[in-house]
Amino acid sequence: MTETMNRRAFNFNTVSQAHRDVVDDRYRDLRRPRKVRFYVNGDRYFKGKKLYITPHRYFNFNDLLNDLTGKLPSNLSLPYGVRQIFTPSSGRRVVDIEDLQDGHAYVCAGFEGYKPIKYGKAELEPWSLGEIYFRGVPIIL
Repeated sequence: MTETMNRRAFNFNTVSQAHRDVVDDRYRDLRRPRKVRFYVNGDRYFKGKKLYITPHRYFNFNDLLNDLTGKLPSNLSLPYGVRQIFTPSSGRRVVDIEDLQDGHAYVCAGFEGYKPIKYGKAELEPWSLGEIYFRGVPIIL
């Protein structure tokens, strides 16, 4: 019984390089998840979907595209799922998972091209605020 309770000293040389990368403090930024928000192409009212990107969860770019297809609401205009990701500012296509930056927003699209609108900044129309307007000026009753 005492033999099983005795533990060998931890030998760092017997551990694989992949495990060393996970536990080493020099690689802390690689382990930290990147917080990214995804919008739907052409939908200015969609508030966006927050997602945490880690190298352990998504091994390649197609894994991310498939996961986004399942996580976005099915009533949106992506009949073939997410097939492309764009940057909302320039419309540049993202081709690698390493191109996604922490704290940034991106636009998901199917096979269609990028639609340049203000994503995540939808302003409510005056008629939806419940106020009465006369010649562009709100009337207080």
